Amino acid sequence: MKQEVSCRVTNSIVAYVRKEKKNLVRLLEGIELSEEHLLDTNSWVSHEVVDTLFDRLEEIFFDNQIAYKVGLYSSRLESWGVLDSVFRMIGEARLIYHQARKFTSYFYKTIETRTVEKSDFHVLLKFSGKKASPHHVQYLLGAFESIPLYWNQPQAYSQKIDEVTYEFRWENKQLFFGKKDPHVSLSPQLIQDTVVQLEKTIALIEKKNRELQEKNEELTEANQKLKDTIKEKIQAEKMASIGQLATGVAHEINNPLGFIMSNLGRIREYVGKMTLLLSEYDQLVHHISDKDKEEMKRVCDRVNELRKTQEMEYILEDFPLLIAESQEGLNRVRNIIQDLNSFARVAPEEMVLHDVHEGLESTLNLLRYELKRKAIIRKDYGQLPKVKCNLPRLNQVFLNLILNACQAIEDKGEIKIETAHKEGKVMISISDTGSGIEPKYLSQIFEPFFTTKKSGQSMGLGLSTALGIIKNHSGDLAVESVPKMGSRFTITLPC
Repeated sequence: MKQEVSCRVTNSIVAYVRKEKKNLVRLLEGIELSEEHLLDTNSWVSHEVVDTLFDRLEEIFFDNQIAYKVGLYSSRLESWGVLDSVFRMIGEARLIYHQARKFTSYFYKTIETRTVEKSDFHVLLKFSGKKASPHHVQYLLGAFESIPLYWNQPQAYSQKIDEVTYEFRWENKQLFFGKKDPHVSLSPQLIQDTVVQLEKTIALIEKKNRELQEKNEELTEANQKLKDTIKEKIQAEKMASIGQLATGVAHEINNPLGFIMSNLGRIREYVGKMTLLLSEYDQLVHHISDKDKEEMKRVCDRVNELRKTQEMEYILEDFPLLIAESQEGLNRVRNIIQDLNSFARVAPEEMVLHDVHEGLESTLNLLRYELKRKAIIRKDYGQLPKVKCNLPRLNQVFLNLILNACQAIEDKGEIKIETAHKEGKVMISISDTGSGIEPKYLSQIFEPFFTTKKSGQSMGLGLSTALGIIKNHSGDLAVESVPKMGSRFTITLPC
C-alpha cells in the first residue's frame, strides 16, 4: 500500500464524525485498514483510502465543503498527535506559516506548498502536485486557517487568488506557552533548531512505525499459518476419530449386509420354487386350451399338491417382508456411509441454519456400535429453533463429547442427551454415569494435548478442539461433576 497521506488526516476525519455523532460504521465500511491504524498519527495511508473517506463524509453530511470543516476543526480535536504539542510551544502563528512547506509535508508526501510572499501577518501560498485534489486542498485550507486557534486567537482568514494560490492573514500576536507577552522574541536559530529536532523526532517515529508495520505483517502471516495449522489439526483429529470408529462402523455395516445376503439366498430359493409352480401352471393352461378333462384334473391335482409341498402361501407372505427388511438394511448401510463421509470431509467455512437434533442423530448413528456395548442412550429433546452454525464442525464436537462419555464408562452405564431453548440460547447437555473427572483436572481438560486416558484411547486434542469450535460459534462449553453420576458437558449456542 502506498504511504502518501498521514493518518493525521484520517484521525481528523474519524474524530470529526464522532464529534458530530454520526454513523462511524458507515464511514469505515469496506475499508481494509483498522480503525486503530487510521487513528495512529505516526502512520501513513494511500490517497485512495482518504478520498474514499472524504466522499463518504460528503454523503453523510450532505456538504461539499466538509473536507475544509474537518481541517478547520482538527486543531481543536487534537488530531495531529505530537504536532499539537510542538505548535503550542512555538508560541506564534507566523513561525508556522513561514514554514508552510514543512507544515504540508507533515500531512502529504505528494502535495507541494510554495511560499510566494510573506510578512508578519500574511503569506501567499501556492499548492501543486498531481494528487492535489479539491478534497485535500480544502483540508489544508482549513488546517492552515486553524493554526491561530492553538493560542486562543481568531482563526486565520484565507482568500483564493487563483486555482492553486491562496492568501492567509492572521492577527500578529506573540504568545509563549499560551500567555501573551509583547516582549517575547524567539530567535530564528531557536525556531530552526526546534523544527530540525521536530523533523528528527518525526523521522524516528516513522521509522519505528515502519518497523512495527513489518512486524505486524509478520504476525499476520504467522496468524494465518496458525489458522491453517489449526484446520489441519482438526482434520487430522477427524481422521483419527474415524480410525477409532472404523471397527464399530464396519460391524454396523456388516450386520445389515449379513441379513441382506441371507435374504437374497432365501429369495433365490423362493424364486426356484415359484418357477417350478409357474411351469405347472403353464401346463395347466395348455391342457385347458385342449379341453382334456382327465389330463386337466390330473394337472390341477399336481399343482395343488406342489403348492402345499413348496409352502407357497408362506412364501407369498414372507416375500414382501424379506424385500422390506433388505431395503431397511440397505438404507442403514447408506446412512452410515453418508454420515461417515459427512464427518470425514473438510467442513466448509460458511454458517447456515441447521437443526441441531439432526447433527446429534447423525453422530449417534456413527457411534452405534461403540454405544450399544456399554451405554444406554437417554434423550430428552426440547423444542429448538434452527441455529446458524457449521453443522459438520458441531458434529465433531458431539462425537468428541459422546465418545469421551462412552470411554469414561467402565462396564455398563447411561449417557443422557438433553436439549433446551432458554433466553434466546440453545443448550445441549451431555452427561454420563462414568468415572467422572477429578476436581484437580477440571482446570486443565480444555488445554491442548491434555488427557488422562490410556495411550490409544485419545489423541488428547478432543476437548481443546471442541472448545475452539464452540468459541468460533460465539458459544461456550462448560463442564461440571454430577452427583451420583460422572460428568456433564453443556454447550451453549446463540440462536
